[in-house]
Amino acid sequence: MPALGLALAAALTLPVPPAHGQGLERRDTVTQRSRPDFDAVGWRVGTFTAYPSLGGELRYSDNVLADRVSEESDTAVVFTPLLRVESRGPRHRAEAGAAAELARYQDLDTEDYEDARVWLRGERELGDGIASGEVSLAEEHEDRSSPEDLAGTNELTTFNRTVVRAAYRYQPARFLVGVDLGLSTLDFDTPGSVASANLNDDRDRDVTEAGLRVGYALSPDYTVFGELRVDEIDYDQRLDRNGFARNSDSVELRAGTQIDFTGRTAGEFWLGYLDRGYDDGRFSDNSGLSFGGEVQWNITGLTTLSAGASRTIDATTIVGASGITRTDFMLGVDHELFRNLIISGELEFTNEDFEDLARDDDLAAFELAANYLLNRYLRVQAGYTYEERETSPASSGGREFEINQLFIRVTGQL
Repeated sequence: MPALGLALAAALTLPVPPAHGQGLERRDTVTQRSRPDFDAVGWRVGTFTAYPSLGGELRYSDNVLADRVSEESDTAVVFTPLLRVESRGPRHRAEAGAAAELARYQDLDTEDYEDARVWLRGERELGDGIASGEVSLAEEHEDRSSPEDLAGTNELTTFNRTVVRAAYRYQPARFLVGVDLGLSTLDFDTPGSVASANLNDDRDRDVTEAGLRVGYALSPDYTVFGELRVDEIDYDQRLDRNGFARNSDSVELRAGTQIDFTGRTAGEFWLGYLDRGYDDGRFSDNSGLSFGGEVQWNITGLTTLSAGASRTIDATTIVGASGITRTDFMLGVDHELFRNLIISGELEFTNEDFEDLARDDDLAAFELAANYLLNRYLRVQAGYTYEERETSPASSGGREFEINQLFIRVTGQL
């Protein structure tokens, strides 16, 4: 904790450009724009402003264990306390925060969890550039719908995640140069019901990544760029539980564009080529097309359409698989039905291709929610979510499921 205290002090002295003004500016979407009559005021503490909130949710799921064979339904009460402290100035922004999510199920108490996270982030203008940094510490649980979940255990898998990132973006006139460096650490626990007390230790790993982006603004609305990204995944154990060496590294080249039609459309998208190699000679290199991006379009002042896509290679310790090539597509819409009532819908489709293994999973998810802003102190959200996973071939060992979930959430803020 002393190190965290030092990091907090450093982050809070980092001076980020001021927030965009009111009106339809870049990233000023239906859900993100300022609403003076409903936004939290916060508490002023010297040069800082604190924004505390507390949410309470009632959640019903018809398949808590994400298992098509033995579907178990249950209702949970979820509490989400949060405290965010920020400082803004003409050339800076700094933020520190702490949040938690505590769930208690009525019958399946084995699915209870306590997630928590603390973070520090800041940005500061330096000449023609902006320097930024972030540190976060989290204790989380692995969802039952994860392909890595230890099926059949009567406890959830928990893990600690530490993330440190730093970046600098230099943009004099039309030119753009950006560099970033990140380090994340994952430390998994093993459910006590599993016979081998260190079963998940072979999943502990460090991920180091770095990027260099060079771009040129063809106009105020368009910037083209090229980018080089590298990463290295280093596992704590040289061999996993099945005798595979999981360490790997990758190189990726990207070319893309940023768009910024003030008040209407903003985002970026890119195409690239990714190559990942593994220490274990039994694994073949994963290489091929990569892509990603997200665009937000304010169709009108009351409606925002969002679209995104990505293709990545995720790490895994599933027997026989070197990695999971994950392809995601997302489409969402937010509509301001009334000035204090926002309706949102989102569709997601995902394909997971287990490299070096005859297994291919398709996932689909849908959410429909209504967010009612009573006043600046209270808001109510209600919604429905659906999620499914299909595995091919059926004999590959994947777990198929369908999950329907209803929720109502009340949040108080100051």
